[in-house]
Amino acid sequence: MRRMRRAVILPLVLVVLLVMGVFTAAFSFRVHADLSSAQAVESRLQTRLAAQAGIEKVKLLLRTGRYDMDIWYNNPDELHRIVVWGYGLDRTDIGKSEEYEEGTAVYRFSIVADDPTDDEDFIRFGLTDEASKLNLNTATEQQLMVLMQAAVGESEEIDPQEIVDAILDWRDADSTPRGTQTDTEGEFYRQAKPRPYEVKNGPFDTVEELLLVKGVTPQILYGEDFDRNGLLTLNEDDEDETFPLDNMDGALNRGLYPYLTVQSYESNVTLESRPRAYLLGNEAALRTELSYVFEEEPELVDFIVSAARSQGGGGGGAGGGGGSGGEGDSGGGGGSQSGRKAGGGESDEQSGGGAAAGAKDAGGKSGGGVLDGGRRGGIRPADTGDAGRSGGGRRGGSKADRRSQVRNPRGDDPKADEAEEASPDDPQQPSGEQLEDKGPGELGDEAELGEGEEGEGEGEGGEGEGAQGEAGDASGGGSQQIRSPADLLLVEGTGGQGNPLTLEHLPILMDTTTVYPPEVQEIQGLVNINTAPLLVLRTLPGLTADQITAILERRDELDSETKITTAWLVTEEVLDLETYAQIAPLITARAQQFRIESLGYGDHFGMVTRLEVVVDTVGPLAQTIYSRDLTHLGGRYPIREEDLEKLRVQ
Repeated sequence: MRRMRRAVILPLVLVVLLVMGVFTAAFSFRVHADLSSAQAVESRLQTRLAAQAGIEKVKLLLRTGRYDMDIWYNNPDELHRIVVWGYGLDRTDIGKSEEYEEGTAVYRFSIVADDPTDDEDFIRFGLTDEASKLNLNTATEQQLMVLMQAAVGESEEIDPQEIVDAILDWRDADSTPRGTQTDTEGEFYRQAKPRPYEVKNGPFDTVEELLLVKGVTPQILYGEDFDRNGLLTLNEDDEDETFPLDNMDGALNRGLYPYLTVQSYESNVTLESRPRAYLLGNEAALRTELSYVFEEEPELVDFIVSAARSQGGGGGGAGGGGGSGGEGDSGGGGGSQSGRKAGGGESDEQSGGGAAAGAKDAGGKSGGGVLDGGRRGGIRPADTGDAGRSGGGRRGGSKADRRSQVRNPRGDDPKADEAEEASPDDPQQPSGEQLEDKGPGELGDEAELGEGEEGEGEGEGGEGEGAQGEAGDASGGGSQQIRSPADLLLVEGTGGQGNPLTLEHLPILMDTTTVYPPEVQEIQGLVNINTAPLLVLRTLPGLTADQITAILERRDELDSETKITTAWLVTEEVLDLETYAQIAPLITARAQQFRIESLGYGDHFGMVTRLEVVVDTVGPLAQTIYSRDLTHLGGRYPIREEDLEKLRVQ
């Protein structure tokens, strides 16, 4: 009996010990897992704080150096492998890019950006200014086609024109489909699965919103660069072996994303943040403002004032009168800033804009109206005369919001607002009511001069006859209106005197004078000629391939001070004055909104936090207007010392 009891007790003891061992192991494993999790959370927090430190460092640099490209464009000394914190490090090492022994716990940040001169191998350590991209809300049909054709490539299954039409239908205000498609104004979206939605008929809020537009796929928007680092990684050049799908051609298709923005505008002030002299405004005010700019050169002041009046047009001056529209949707020709004869069609909002094509063809499709009412109180840069369907339509906003929107020369709605007569009190300064509903071209778009010629044209809704209004000649007339200060150098002198303006005056004129009235605080969609990549430069009408190559090569050789205004294109003999004057209304040399991509990481482990922030430097302090975490896309950048990082020799 005793032996049987002992035989039972021993197995029970062994079972109890085994169970206790299992519980102990499980407890130990759980504690270890919790500890590892806590350490991972701590490391993630440390890398995130390091990335945020990088963003704050950039804001500090921009406070005094946003006009100096050498500070923010590619500055690895200040923006790459900068120490934020480390175990046992001296405080004097913080903020530097010192290297330490392998295994030392050090947290750093790097500010990375795509190198526009290379789409496969190189990056730079700096910022991307939003003006280096094409503004999705102001781009014309032709400009969008340049980018779309590059994104689509040689695909025969995709029609770039249909996608561009769908994009324009998404952002315009009307309900009339463009092109051959008939469902891009609502029907396609209402039948979408699994969740129908409506066409927006308003401006894009983000570039990613393109994915809602008919025909735009992730492959078109992002190309093969799904991690959005601008580098050709192995999985992006292996056909369909791994995600994403690519054509394995050894080249990186970037898609549309790197070349588009919705956040670019320029404040209508000088480099010293002073109001610019309004060339088309009140003569006395203009003379007073110019006297401060050209203190010891009164002959220049007299010439500029005279040229502005004769070419800018007051009281029915240069720039053709409006043509009366036929029964189509977009009748009417263009005219000068004030005092032109507006043409009225038989349907609502029929008076056209002021592009040259619109002045010649009263029933044509180059009309325009007010766009994007109240969006930052700004307007869009002048079109360079693109014919076809490049007019702008009214998009809404209250009268108070639209008051500062004098024109929308790069819209896409063929309908236009009815033009109003000039204020009798001041023939050169539009009244407050006029500022509400001015269409494109009424402050300087090119227009033909002529005597009431009869013309026939086709409107959107049908055919009709129209007559061009008589061009006024208040002060001698002129061949074309001033669309930018650069046009002043092309004006011929009067009274046997030559033009006193020289190329030395061009940088001053481009900085201190403007064709936009003081009410216009922001000019949207200008392209930064100093930073725009090759593909964006191709969207500027009038530039040849050789001229674009010359711009890219010469700008890399110049310092920031030389490139402070766009005048360097002429003073450095890259472009002739006539070509420069054609693109001057579309370009800038300033950067005001910046995209910061900050990577926070440690030397002792592989974790990387990737943050993206867009800041606006409209005031003394950079203000964050957009922020998101891109860590899920991966931190595949050559940022570690052992990565054999790819840096171009500067």
